[in-house]
Amino acid sequence: AGALRVEGGRITDARLGFASVAATPMRALKTEAALKGRAIDAQTIQDARAALGKELAPIDDIRSTGAYRALVSANLLEEFLRKCGTGSAS
Repeated sequence: AGALRVEGGRITDARLGFASVAATPMRALKTEAALKGRAIDAQTIQDARAALGKELAPIDDIRSTGAYRALVSANLLEEFLRKCGTGSAS
């Protein structure tokens, strides 16, 4: 789940929640902090993906691998940011 507040073309607040990537559902607080004050552009998205990768601790189990969960999480974050950047996300 995600929510952004963008004012003047910059992210003023970010809330990001992820499940199935840690022992319990989690907020990505470090990734949120990495987004604040930035415009939504390619560099911000790249930096957010990197921050999220350091923050997640997905496991391998019968349903999925940790690597797959991390990749999907980063892809979903990128899609969310891109849609917010174009104003098409709600």
